[in-house]
Amino acid sequence: MTPHVEMQPLSQKKRRFVFLLSLTLFVVAVPVSVFYAIGYRFDFANDITNIKSVGGMYVRNETPDTEMFINSEPVRDMRVFQRAAYIQNLEEGMHRIHVQGEGVQTWVKELPVYAHYVTEVSSFNLPQVPQIRIITEWSDPTTGSGVLFDTEATSTFAFASVTAPTILVSSTTATSTLVANPEYDYVQSRLASTTQERALLQSLRVQAERFMFGSELASTTPVAPTATTTVRSRDFILYEREGEVFVHFAGPSEDIPYYYCVIYSGKANTSAEYGTHVYEQVMDQFDIVSSLLGSRMCRTDIRIDRLGQTVSWFDFFPGSTDIVLMLLEDGLYAVEVDDRAWQNTQILYPGEGLQVVQDGGRIYVQDKEVLIEVYTQIASQ
Repeated sequence: MTPHVEMQPLSQKKRRFVFLLSLTLFVVAVPVSVFYAIGYRFDFANDITNIKSVGGMYVRNETPDTEMFINSEPVRDMRVFQRAAYIQNLEEGMHRIHVQGEGVQTWVKELPVYAHYVTEVSSFNLPQVPQIRIITEWSDPTTGSGVLFDTEATSTFAFASVTAPTILVSSTTATSTLVANPEYDYVQSRLASTTQERALLQSLRVQAERFMFGSELASTTPVAPTATTTVRSRDFILYEREGEVFVHFAGPSEDIPYYYCVIYSGKANTSAEYGTHVYEQVMDQFDIVSSLLGSRMCRTDIRIDRLGQTVSWFDFFPGSTDIVLMLLEDGLYAVEVDDRAWQNTQILYPGEGLQVVQDGGRIYVQDKEVLIEVYTQIASQ
């Protein structure tokens, strides 16, 4: 017969000891946890005080195979699935973050970190070498390769990485053995319609200027081609005014992105931490008084850096409202909307006299007589 073991209850003295021990641990642990969570740390190296206040920085990074550095020190806590890093225990003050990788352009931003706050920021890295696919009017049915009637295209696109196979032939080659490419006609029609729309809007602008300033002034003043369309994506409106491009947030105030907002700390400090341009925008929108010192203030409009060039086309970056595509005089650029400190600007495709259209998230460019699709990431081999 198996012996029966009977568990005896703890004595009253032992139960009282366990209860008091648990209560003590709870009373000690909760304040320490709260103390740590709101940004206080013990600093035993400081002879004056053993307690210091710290903040943090949360950096989003959508580009794979990149490295992140904070104040030139590598960031180890990279979250693979979220493609982000949460950098803790940063002392209050300015901190420089940069993201780099092989074959991509480097992104850099210097922002203030405040005690008990987490500063948010997003990075982006475009390919150093433009990644393109040539869209040909004809293709070879036996190989599936595109056929380009331009024997000089090899040197023309030597600066880029061409992903799709293309056969270069002379203009005398017969097309009877080739197959027409419907994508070519479609892209060409989209580019043509965009150009016609831009020309019509420019004509309306000239007529308006003649009405306002007189026909003599309008007829003698050269008119540079400018972007005149307005683009909306959800609560974000991308528009042009007097040659400058702006992004306007039209949604509820509680949903405004973090980079529209700054901690106002007076003219000198705000200008040093975020840039004079940010301070001036805050001044234009708010009646600044001393009682607002230390307050979080959010603008609704941010101007996009056009590098001192004329903008002939713009749109939101595919799948994003944080980055703007801009066609300038010397190429197609991507510019981040976040203008705190500065706006990172990266070239996507260089060239003069380009025509651009975005369709279904794809970026098409007409470079001279050649149509191409430009990729925003390094194409896999």
